Amino acid sequence: MSLMKRRFSERLIKKYFLNNKYIAIKFSLFYLVIALVATVFINKLFFDPTSDINNGNVISFNFIFLFLFFTVIILFLILNYLQNVISKIDKSYKDLKNHEKDRLIPYEFALNNSFDEIFWFTIDAKIVYINDAACKSLGYKKEELLGKYLEVIDPNFTRESAIQVMFKIKNTPNFILETIQRKKNGDVFPVEVSGHSFNHQGQIYICAFGRDLTQRREINRQIKDINSQLQKSLDEKEILIKEVHHRVKNNMEIISSLLAMQLRRAKDDEIKYILKQSMSRINTMALVHEFLYLGENLAHINLQDYIVRLVQDIKELYISQNTDLTVDLHIDELIFSTNRCIQIGMILHELCVNALKYAFKEDRENLLCIHIKDLEENIHIKIRDNGDGIKDINSLYKSESIGMQLIHSIVEDQLDGTIEFINNNGLECNIIFSKKEENY
Repeated sequence: MSLMKRRFSERLIKKYFLNNKYIAIKFSLFYLVIALVATVFINKLFFDPTSDINNGNVISFNFIFLFLFFTVIILFLILNYLQNVISKIDKSYKDLKNHEKDRLIPYEFALNNSFDEIFWFTIDAKIVYINDAACKSLGYKKEELLGKYLEVIDPNFTRESAIQVMFKIKNTPNFILETIQRKKNGDVFPVEVSGHSFNHQGQIYICAFGRDLTQRREINRQIKDINSQLQKSLDEKEILIKEVHHRVKNNMEIISSLLAMQLRRAKDDEIKYILKQSMSRINTMALVHEFLYLGENLAHINLQDYIVRLVQDIKELYISQNTDLTVDLHIDELIFSTNRCIQIGMILHELCVNALKYAFKEDRENLLCIHIKDLEENIHIKIRDNGDGIKDINSLYKSESIGMQLIHSIVEDQLDGTIEFINNNGLECNIIFSKKEENY
């Protein structure tokens, strides 16, 4: 029963005397009561009520009472004013605190809902902040990690090395590190950590962002496997395509060999010349497949290398050892497809063979100029010999020979270009066509 009374008394004291309401009134009344009790006690202790002398003491007591009364009023006013000031200050502080709290809500939301782990460390690698993503990744609650050190979650660090890396982050702009982290259950996973230092209230902190690399490494592994498979498939296709070009070249050589056998048995000079031309034309096309088979690029050929080899083969087939021939080659660096190289090769073959047949002689110096220029959007081919030229230039546009018909067909129909013949210290042929190749 006494315990209940004591608790009731304590609640009354806390409710009416120890709260912060009406401090001025409570303190003033308390001061007044204490002062009156003290005044009465002093009056009875030092003054005799039966003595006549005490009439003056009564006046003194009344004066003291009035003085105390006015003092209490003044004290009440002062305390009430101070309490109002303090209340306003307290209210302003609470409003400012609530406003600051509201202002920080978006930032706190962003930190806690970030995909990356976010840690704040002191310079000695103690964790002072950790976001929800980090707790979820590591399997800890916030209170379990706050106050702990880096080496608790990263087994790669010791106490000394953890402090060293904090200073390294502090002194290194855009610091990035790949390491591992250990979960609460003991599992480890790779992470990429970036860190920056900042100063808050005179103390240096390290802000670190961690990103789980498990998914990225798995994707990289899958990409590497896919690339490996694609490369293997590509190598197999390259081998297959090279084999196709090799077989095409071999088949053309077989056809050329059959024509050569027929050439050796032929007795008519015109038939021999026709067979030789056919062999040379086949060789012009076979040479393209040889370049593709032996080269690294299975779709395009360096035109300069191809023309040099083509002219050399034509010379060996048509020019005798007694004929002095100089070939002036000026070919810009050009890369063309198989089809375009065959077209240009066939044109050059026919024009070169025509010059070798009609323009060159054994008793003088012979010159064959082959110039191929890159005009950015167009290609210009110029072929000139130093022969006697031709009197009727227009006859070349109407010629019924297979060679001339082949030249006009390729230039005008396939390349959609123009061809012009002129006499210029010999016969000169100028061909212009678009550099851009049509996609078929």
